[in-house]
This record gives sequence, structure tokens and C-alpha cells, in this order.
Amino acid sequence: MKRQVWRARKLAMFAALPVSGILTQFGCASRKAESHEVAIRGFQYAPATLSVRTGDTVGWTNQDIVPHTATGEASGLNSGSMDTGKVWRYVAVTKGSYSYKCAFHPTMVGTIEVR
Repeated sequence: MKRQVWRARKLAMFAALPVSGILTQFGCASRKAESHEVAIRGFQYAPATLSVRTGDTVGWTNQDIVPHTATGEASGLNSGSMDTGKVWRYVAVTKGSYSYKCAFHPTMVGTIEVR
């Protein structure tokens, strides 16, 4: 009998907590994905290094007068050729540090750090 009372109290205690509190406590709470922007101007990525979280979106906008790309060999990043004013978006799925460059201008380099 005492064991059943203890179980009932334990269940009541957890039932009284908001679900979001339980999820946050165990690291399972969902968060709203964020959007980040990288400007391509002056033959540079700005910012050159960007830290994001899984689920976030990164958008590259070409503000130069010549085409550019955001191409990462190991990461699967591949914007293809982006003319002036074009935007390419990428959703960060896997944690890690990913280097990328412009296929047309290899001195243009950047890094996305996915946490």
C-alpha cells in the first residue's frame, strides 16, 4: 500500500510540471530555428566564420558585380553560381566545422561551425 501511495505522489509531482520544463531539464526542448546571413562583397564572405546550431538556416547573398559560389568539398555545401543579388540558403543539419570557398575565386574562404 505504501508503495502505491509513493508511486501516485511521484506521478502527481511530474504531472504538475509543465511539459516544457521537463523537456528543458532533460535537454529535449525544441527551440526555434534561426536565420543567419553571409554577405558576399569585396571578394570576401562577411562574416568569414559563422557559428550556428543544427536546424538553423544560413543565407549567402552575392553583393558583388561578378558571380560567386559557396562550395565546401567535404560538407556538401554547393550553391552553384550566384549572380549579383542572388541568395542561396542552406539548412545546417550535422554538427561540425565546415570550410567552404568560392569555386571561381579560391582565395575567398569561409567557415560554418554547426553546434
